[in-house]
Amino acid sequence: MAFKFTSGECNTAASSLNNSASKIGELLEEFGNLISSVSDNYQSDASSQIAEAFNSIKARGPEFQQAISDCARYLTDTVAPAYEKLEATAKSKVEGV
Repeated sequence: MAFKFTSGECNTAASSLNNSASKIGELLEEFGNLISSVSDNYQSDASSQIAEAFNSIKARGPEFQQAISDCARYLTDTVAPAYEKLEATAKSKVEGV
């Protein structure tokens, strides 16, 4: 089975990764609001523990978002141009035959 990957697909994958990074932030914010609401309405040790555990996870959200954004940037800045160069070289070799 042949594997085909182009520079355009690199950019598409990078865009998808950037969208995912953004969505992580949105979801963490939304869940945070829900957990705060629950904690406010049902003050108990359990709700406090859940809120504390979530806040610990939420604090790492920017780190995950940055890692995903870094992968996207690597695809657009390094991988896609390398594929463009490879595609151009391969095309020139085929045309030269």
